[in-house]
Amino acid sequence: MPSGPPGTVQGPGEISFHPLSENPSSSHHLIYFITGNPGLISYYHTFFQTLHGLLSSSSTSTSNIYHIHGQSLAGFEDEATNPLITTPYSLSDQISLSLSTLQDLRIPAGPKKSQPYTSVILIGHSVGSYILLELINRLRKPSSPLNIKAGILLFPTVTHIAQSPSGVKISTLFKIPDFPRRASFVARNLVSLVPRAALRWLVGLVTGMPDEAAEITTGFLRSRMGIWQALHMARDEMEQITEDRWDENIWGVEHEDVDHKYRVPKLIFYFGEKDHWVADHTRDALIAARGRGEEETKSSKPIMLIDENGVDHGFCIRHSESIAKKVKVWIDDIM
Repeated sequence: MPSGPPGTVQGPGEISFHPLSENPSSSHHLIYFITGNPGLISYYHTFFQTLHGLLSSSSTSTSNIYHIHGQSLAGFEDEATNPLITTPYSLSDQISLSLSTLQDLRIPAGPKKSQPYTSVILIGHSVGSYILLELINRLRKPSSPLNIKAGILLFPTVTHIAQSPSGVKISTLFKIPDFPRRASFVARNLVSLVPRAALRWLVGLVTGMPDEAAEITTGFLRSRMGIWQALHMARDEMEQITEDRWDENIWGVEHEDVDHKYRVPKLIFYFGEKDHWVADHTRDALIAARGRGEEETKSSKPIMLIDENGVDHGFCIRHSESIAKKVKVWIDDIM
């Protein structure tokens, strides 16, 4: 993986950008990123690097310091983290582990070292958006030490994923008993017969991925538990991501009460126009039920947008820079 500027942590399963500041009056804000499935943070390196550069060059970069942290979901980097893991993690496990990491993060250096961040902006991609809403749900107590200021949900799969075009297909396969484990066993044995260089070439040829993404995918396919973990978690997604399960403490209300003890974090949804993991009718129903109308100027309800630039669900493969630019604009607006 490419190296980064000072204050950057890049290793197996983790990417963090921590700008160095000796200004004691600066406010430190954490951007906490949650991946989609397969949950490999390496796919998002260009997105992180671009967003870090944009935020660092901002006119307020000396008074507002933006730290970015993201890590792979559990079970996807098993060789590098814990080779003793022998069973995959559930979706519920991923939520709990993401919450634990978020609660443990502190300013790493400078005059405010070890202090909590001034505020936190969560960013979730795909199923990471579902995890994001669950994190907010669990942290919404007024006594929570974390100031969750906003959530940015990219190509979110937060309701009825099994009704999406890809969800319909994969749900049929999950009717086969123990399909995730059996399929991963077959796939791993087939992959093991192909030299890495040849597999890397095949991945690039079949998927059309750029070189870096093809290399990451090759490593994922050859990993001990990656395929099993991805399929195991996907089955959970089909079973659990169904009806809208949150209330106004997540979704906000048409007229926000400024005296309410719990301030609803600002939410920005960015949907794909034709997303194979999000059915058009479930997306449109969610926007109609939960999105902010143009006339609702005092609303705390989410802003819900639909991409018009042909960006794929897996934006991190080919559209990292353009999405990072949008996210930077949203962060400026949030702050």
